[in-house]
Amino acid sequence: MNASAGGAVTTMKKGENTVRYDIVMVTYNSMKWLRACVAALAAVQYPLEELHLVFADNGSTDGTLEELRRMAGEYPAFGGFTVAENGANLGFGAACNRGAAKGSAPLLFFLNLDTEVWPDVFLRLDEAAVRAPQETAAFECRQLPYETGHHIDPVTLETSWASGAALAVRRAAFTSVGGFDEHLFMYCEDVDLSWRLRAGGYRLQYVPAARVTHYSYENGGPKLGEYAGSFYGNLLLRYKFGSWRDIWRGHKMYLGALRRPLHFNGVRRVLAKNYLRHFIKLWPFLFWRFSHRAEYGARPARFEGGFSPDRGLWKFTPPQETPLISVIVRTCGRPQTLKRTLESLRWQTYRSFEIIVAEDGPPAAREMVERDFAELPIRYLNDGRFHGRAANGNRGLAAARGALCNFLDDDDFFYPDHLELLAGVLCAHPEADLVLGSAMAMFVAKDGTVTEVRPMVFDRIDRFTMCQNCRIPIQTVLFRRSLFERYGGLIETLEAHEDWGMWLKYLEHGRRITPHAPDVRRATSLFVQPAAQSDAAARMEAYRKSDADFYSDASLCFNVTLADMRRYYDDMIADMRCLEARGELHEFLEQQAKRGE
Repeated sequence: MNASAGGAVTTMKKGENTVRYDIVMVTYNSMKWLRACVAALAAVQYPLEELHLVFADNGSTDGTLEELRRMAGEYPAFGGFTVAENGANLGFGAACNRGAAKGSAPLLFFLNLDTEVWPDVFLRLDEAAVRAPQETAAFECRQLPYETGHHIDPVTLETSWASGAALAVRRAAFTSVGGFDEHLFMYCEDVDLSWRLRAGGYRLQYVPAARVTHYSYENGGPKLGEYAGSFYGNLLLRYKFGSWRDIWRGHKMYLGALRRPLHFNGVRRVLAKNYLRHFIKLWPFLFWRFSHRAEYGARPARFEGGFSPDRGLWKFTPPQETPLISVIVRTCGRPQTLKRTLESLRWQTYRSFEIIVAEDGPPAAREMVERDFAELPIRYLNDGRFHGRAANGNRGLAAARGALCNFLDDDDFFYPDHLELLAGVLCAHPEADLVLGSAMAMFVAKDGTVTEVRPMVFDRIDRFTMCQNCRIPIQTVLFRRSLFERYGGLIETLEAHEDWGMWLKYLEHGRRITPHAPDVRRATSLFVQPAAQSDAAARMEAYRKSDADFYSDASLCFNVTLADMRRYYDDMIADMRCLEARGELHEFLEQQAKRGE
């Protein structure tokens, strides 16, 4: 086999380190999707005799069963084509369990019918299974064009829960935790399975190279059933995994959604019906915690803010071209910190990039870079002298060969889709000079423990708001190298805020896609910050020391129009009215009053 991440592959033959899969698909009046889904499976670069297709039908009445019987004769090359007739709609989890019982392969692959796998999906899953630690039980595929929004570890690719729409699971692990919980009819059953696997000592891994086209969000947003089902499932899972306070908060959240739901026809009726029904359905979930005390004690449940920090939903548009991107990594005497950042670059789904490691001072990281990352396109810059943060970054920019550039400091991270998503947006707007992305803030304790991950929300980014504070984390912007060549780079006269000044210049002179807001609302990177309040305060104090130099820099003078000022005023009034309606205005004003202290 000749395969590399994102590269060309040759079709494998049976026996060439292949693994047998039972591919379990639940059907319920699914005629619309059958042909395309099976045709995509038949076109994979994998021996079809290793793939056993199992269709668990939940009482279809639209001709799905008759179509499946015809298709069984049309696809004799598969290693099995089994149709399990349940006779009634048992729900997704129960049907998956029935389908899983029809096979014996070491790997189960649960696949939604409204999907089409990419040709190399099983090759990539095999690679991930070989590479992963032995305790890794499940492997989640990347769904396109709307990728799932939950946070993943950018270095290990470990995830807190995995979507069941395209999920490979080791059969032994699946069986050991009892499969899907059949008390969950639909929605959140994959979260439940993920948490029970993790409580059993297993790990879950995201596989960005294993791609599946999923048509769930054809209209770019959730459907009523998904919206209401997620609230219902969240509430039931609180009885199973949560504390009593979690349960109380779940009711408060549900009733809040009932008062102010998203705009769907009949949404309040559906939410109210589910809320009343849950009082009948909650008992198996509540009793589980008493009959599975060990698993309950090891539960990894998270409820506040969703089941995982949410990166946002964004439609992926593949780049029509693949220009070279130069990723400039600034570092100074922190080889172990740098190592984790470089490891996150291994998983980039966009492969036309180079990495320029610019190290300030002695070459502390040279040996590590050459030893551990020989397969990555890295150029290491170091002359043994101290240049300063800004000058060191500019050295990296000056050495860049790519037409596009992106900074990544040695303690920050890219998610796997960062370069590909931003490059796709910029290529779709060839007139633009830069694309502004979004990030998650990751708070890390001194011992390396991640204490919190949450979105960094900046609704407006323009010169006016940027004069208040820097709203652009340095790693979130993909920009044309021509901006650096014409207007310079990081401000070398500043000890801090060196990137803030650069972004102000680029916003002044560069052509933007979205004039007053981020171009991409999905977080594609992580901006690391200290978790301890004392460390965060010391960091802010170090920045404040450069405030006077920053605000008196003669090169940072810009024209602001009356229209800019009016827009900022109107937006500020709208924000204050929103805070007042939420009862948060007083707290906000107090925080602003303390900014200068």
